[in-house]
Amino acid sequence: MKDLIILVADKDIKALLEGLLPRLKNVNITSNFTFVIESHPNRDNGCMNESVEYLRPFCKTFRHALVIFDKEGSGKEKRGRQAIESSIEEALSKNGWAAENVAAIAIDPEIENWIWVNSANMSKELNWNEAKALYAWLQENGWRDEQASKPTRPKEALEAVLRKTRKPRSASIYKNIAEKVSFTKCEDPAFLKLLEKMQLWFSPV
Repeated sequence: MKDLIILVADKDIKALLEGLLPRLKNVNITSNFTFVIESHPNRDNGCMNESVEYLRPFCKTFRHALVIFDKEGSGKEKRGRQAIESSIEEALSKNGWAAENVAAIAIDPEIENWIWVNSANMSKELNWNEAKALYAWLQENGWRDEQASKPTRPKEALEAVLRKTRKPRSASIYKNIAEKVSFTKCEDPAFLKLLEKMQLWFSPV
């Protein structure tokens, strides 16, 4: 039986996980676990409403199942993140999966909230060569509140930076950032839930 099936909403989340998951051995997670990532054709709304059907064929061949998508675009933007996640986890546990072996993660608002880290690696990946520091530029242009660790609208802020640096938007940006930028200080609740579940399921013996 394989270790983990992950259902995601799009190629950006998939690319980020491909860069991130191999690095988790540094946070009390074994490096020996295996995973497969599937993208739902109906993106965030599909993960929200159709993950049970999509994952049902995998419950006999995988020990654990993880669903990751953006809260924005799911059709449940007015619901709390935890309520959204609980509804999916409950549905999965009633359809072939053990409750302790599944988790749903709704990123509020979107996956870009995970990649914004104030670091030289982040600036380099985005081709930021301006005299003014990237985070200072974000604040001056209304994308980030003073002292905030991330932009208020992370996806739109990323797109604004890419327009300025004339770097084409692609999923490889997410993977490259996840491979290089430190995530140890990330306080996003959805990200912390991912780490918690991975540590619970794949802690070193």
